[in-house]
Amino acid sequence: MSAKPDALLAAYRAFGLNGDEDFSEVRARFRALVKTVHPDVTPSTPQTIAKLQRLLKAYEVLRIHAPRRHDLVITPEDARKGGIRTIKIEEREALVRVPVAVKSGTVLIPIGDPHWRVHVHVRDVMVETELSVSDTERQAREARARAFAETAARKETEETAGVLRSFYEKFVKASPAARLARWARKGAA
Repeated sequence: MSAKPDALLAAYRAFGLNGDEDFSEVRARFRALVKTVHPDVTPSTPQTIAKLQRLLKAYEVLRIHAPRRHDLVITPEDARKGGIRTIKIEEREALVRVPVAVKSGTVLIPIGDPHWRVHVHVRDVMVETELSVSDTERQAREARARAFAETAARKETEETAGVLRSFYEKFVKASPAARLARWARKGAA
């Protein structure tokens, strides 16, 4: 379901826009222009009714085809690394390929969803405490913290495992017959 580029450009021009604005700007311009030609505000003449119809038709086209905006705040470390990120956009998740060494102001398109424009903002959330962190960002940080804690616990377990390993080798691993034979050899010598 794609609209012709000429129809999209005509719809943008009906609002006096350039053609690259996102839907929030289209909606704001639509509301401002409709207030000037609505029959409750202005007298109903054929010209105002025709202009209102053009605005409504253009809004319907752009409501379906105009890109939507989503802001993504990432840390400088994540911006340096790049990679694929999962972001939550209006109650659903989308994948975004973040290039290596991305800068603030970069506009990305989610994989498989061309109706969204993701605006990247590189900010250090630890320094700028007034910034809000999205749920996916928070979950990623918590996952990294859990992985770090698991690694530390694994190292500690490996250190104490030496004592357990020697006990296992001497008493548990060998069958009862092998332990009896070892005992008999030591006693005979």
